Amino acid sequence: MKFTIIIPPKAQMRDRVRAFRHGDRIVGRSYKAPKQRQEENRLVALLLEHRPPEPLEGPLLFGLRAYLPVPKSKSKKWQAAALAGEIRPTTKPDLDNLLKMVKDVCSGIFWQDDKQVVEYLPGTGKYYGKLAHWEVEIRLLGE
Repeated sequence: MKFTIIIPPKAQMRDRVRAFRHGDRIVGRSYKAPKQRQEENRLVALLLEHRPPEPLEGPLLFGLRAYLPVPKSKSKKWQAAALAGEIRPTTKPDLDNLLKMVKDVCSGIFWQDDKQVVEYLPGTGKYYGKLAHWEVEIRLLGE
């Protein structure tokens, strides 16, 4: 299955840690930042339109292309090269966190757990695009 999600790619944020006193010790508890939860909910709402009737089982191949907006501060020549794929984003967010964001929200929708993803498809990466969006592809191993 292959589909496009029209929403600007955002990376998975680190968990926040709140410290509190428990008796004579200081204990930390982690939680998701409210902005992170909000981004996940927006992404889930758009992903639900493409979900299979049942979550996929077995080993999966996962492809993700994150199209980031072209910086307006760059020259027209640079922008044209970026849109042609000659220049790729080397700025934040990093690819690991983009992948983590989508893989985490796909759990329970497209697959039971993201441990089922055994390989990334060719072309997985960050690109520049006129419209910021995600392109997602999921295949069963051997398909």
